Amino acid sequence: MGPCNGRLFAVVFLILFPIPVLTAESRQDVSEGPSLKVTSTLVTLDVTVFDKNGQPVVSGLSKDDFKITENKQPQRTFSFEPAQLHISDARASSLKGNSPKDNRDDRIPLTVFVLDRLNSTVDEFAQLREAVRTFLSRQEDQLSSPTEMLVIGNDSLEMVQGFTRSRDDLLFALDHVETVLPFKLMHSDFDGERAHQSIDALEQIAVQNKGLPGRKNVIWVGPGGPNLDRAAYGTVLDSWQPYIHAAVNLLVNARVSLFVIYPGMKTSSQLIAADSPGAAAENFSSSRDHDIGNNNPHTGDINFPLFSRETGGALFYDRNDLDQEIVKSTEIGTHYYTLTYQPSDKSADGKFREIHVTLRDPNLRAVTKSGYFATDRRTPVDPQQVLQMNVIEAARSTIPFETLKLHISDVLRRPESHMAQFIVHVMPRNLGWLPTPDGKKTANRVLAVISLSDKREILASKLEKMTLHSAANDPNSLSEEVLVRLTALVPPKTHEIRIVLESVDEGRMGTADLGRKTIDAAPARPPSNGSPGAGS
Repeated sequence: MGPCNGRLFAVVFLILFPIPVLTAESRQDVSEGPSLKVTSTLVTLDVTVFDKNGQPVVSGLSKDDFKITENKQPQRTFSFEPAQLHISDARASSLKGNSPKDNRDDRIPLTVFVLDRLNSTVDEFAQLREAVRTFLSRQEDQLSSPTEMLVIGNDSLEMVQGFTRSRDDLLFALDHVETVLPFKLMHSDFDGERAHQSIDALEQIAVQNKGLPGRKNVIWVGPGGPNLDRAAYGTVLDSWQPYIHAAVNLLVNARVSLFVIYPGMKTSSQLIAADSPGAAAENFSSSRDHDIGNNNPHTGDINFPLFSRETGGALFYDRNDLDQEIVKSTEIGTHYYTLTYQPSDKSADGKFREIHVTLRDPNLRAVTKSGYFATDRRTPVDPQQVLQMNVIEAARSTIPFETLKLHISDVLRRPESHMAQFIVHVMPRNLGWLPTPDGKKTANRVLAVISLSDKREILASKLEKMTLHSAANDPNSLSEEVLVRLTALVPPKTHEIRIVLESVDEGRMGTADLGRKTIDAAPARPPSNGSPGAGS
């Protein structure tokens, strides 16, 4: 961070997450903005069907072929979409009874790549990144599914490329993802933090994409957070239950399916195999068929791969053909039927509701989400979700926000890394200062950095949670500015960079914009040996 003048100083804790965008080239007919209320009045299931040889069944099935139960109680199917409608362009016309005109963009699934730099060694991350590069290099110039790329690291979940169909844009972004020493992975004291950070990333992806129609296939290239063994952590894991409940429901409501791809990962067989869509037919009699009733399937260890099972995705592990596993994930994530139902049990008891989908043909097997947690009236709305939604709205808006005053100076280019460096000046007035026990004042802020195209499409983004401290009796009366030094990714199509500052407690907001012409005219900073980061 840069220095701060006078009696103010800033301490920044990085909790960076991507801000989603629906680009003109990717989707049409967007619904209204994401809803914060988690509700079970209508449950949407994306169901992959496999034959006895483990191959996806993509045609020939109707609504009457499916049976849905929730806690063993039959449910009436509310709506049905065949698998053909989720396949785009020319591939759709090759399927019987379907034509490309039936395949609206809002029915095509989204693909989200997450490169796991947080939980991988340097050598492992290089292998993971190369697998994604190999996969992308074999694709057509225009991908069949809108795709974005995120990177989770020691302190961040950062979008390096927003949703696009351009293979070259994704390869460009991948080429600028650097290998960084995973210091949290090197110290076991950070295991709990890494587990929390990894699940947080899933939550953030779900919250930010919930308002977009269609299925979201999150292809997590890497191991995800570490396993927290209940035998070692004991009752400490009980305090994680409300957090896990919220994460499961966010994934279900946002129609997120998780695919975890990692070489050499050892995990409990009951978490994978039979439920994995790539499993052999004889393994389909899975542990998932056991009776869990209203019990919470997360009462044991905190295990990241479990989310792939719970969301109808898949876990691929202990193999070296990672690019082919990515191919399988994208195929599975495209070949699915969509069914909805209204649960017959309306009680808001907060208990787990187990979902099963079976087919009239006993030779076919369905894979989908395993359930959700019923609404609990005692659970308040998550303020973190409210905060994220506010930032998303400000990012998409074309108007300035001026309740909080800020401006930008000292712009430098980093041509070798396609980054821009600058200082954000923040006036202390209206920052919502609160007293602390030691007689000082503190203010909690979030600061988002968003790269936009000329059509207001978000190309890259990151967000910093920031706590400001002051020893002044009345910080609002100070004329000194808080100075925050930042760097931002500047993808080739960047038209401007928008800075959004919001108070965590009052919702006050300010924005500042940095145009592409200003960036291009700025002096270039000489290349350095250090890797670019969010702050310096």
